[in-house]
Amino acid sequence: MTAAKETESEAECDRNGQWPDIAAQWRRIGPPLRPTAQDINFCLDAVLEWVRNRGAPPRVLLLGVTPELYHLPWPHGTDFLSVDRTPEMIDHVWPGPKDRVLCSDWSWMRLPDHSRDIVLCDGGLHLLAYPEEQQRVAHLLKRIVSDHGICIFRLYVPPPYRESLDSVVRDMMDGNISSLNILKLRLGMSLLNSTAEGVELDAVWRAIHAAVPELRKLASRLDWSLDHIMAINTYRGSRARYFFSTIEQICALFCAGQGGFEIHNVLVPTYELGERCPTLILKRLSGRTARVNR
Repeated sequence: MTAAKETESEAECDRNGQWPDIAAQWRRIGPPLRPTAQDINFCLDAVLEWVRNRGAPPRVLLLGVTPELYHLPWPHGTDFLSVDRTPEMIDHVWPGPKDRVLCSDWSWMRLPDHSRDIVLCDGGLHLLAYPEEQQRVAHLLKRIVSDHGICIFRLYVPPPYRESLDSVVRDMMDGNISSLNILKLRLGMSLLNSTAEGVELDAVWRAIHAAVPELRKLASRLDWSLDHIMAINTYRGSRARYFFSTIEQICALFCAGQGGFEIHNVLVPTYELGERCPTLILKRLSGRTARVNR
């Protein structure tokens, strides 16, 4: 399979929002917007469990181009494929062979039925509109994932009780937020009125700009490097939205009715804001079980 744009998704590949800029600044992105060693171990344990149970190297689908997941110690013979809709992310971030990555929107992946055993996605489902696009991916994965295959999703879920924007800004100004990566998540979730509406990224930038218009002064106040704080400018003017779903909402799409999956595990990391970054592991029901659950 060669790197190519899928005909149906060429328009989708143009919907890349801030990602071309993020690709160029990938080194500035840190946890929890990238996985920690604990998150990686959650994935690895689930992968090794699947390999032990099935006794064969897996056929893997990575949604996105997360280097940390590509570099897991995959068994010899693993068939690895990545799908990402942003050419710049493929060019600058993807660490694998070019013939093992497709430029396509996840909502329009054209992969054979039952052709993947393990699906990985690190913090990516919130990029998809809720519920339509997230539902479409759930339906696609039901078709693509083999019986007893697994999906390993690290999620960004909003807290049970929404923080106020003022409280997040106050914590920022008081130096109680350790990094821009934490700040982005907290601000984004504080601005979330509903999952279906999502949060426009420019609104996150405007919230910071309204508090401290000069980023250099904010960097000095927080003792962050100027490079670190300037990464927020990838959000400036962006009309892209993040659709933060709860675990219950994700499971309703993948597991309820004819969803075809069941919850295998939910793992919550211990780092700062870890309760908002759980790893959800879903298991594909067998054809017989899936029919019974309908």
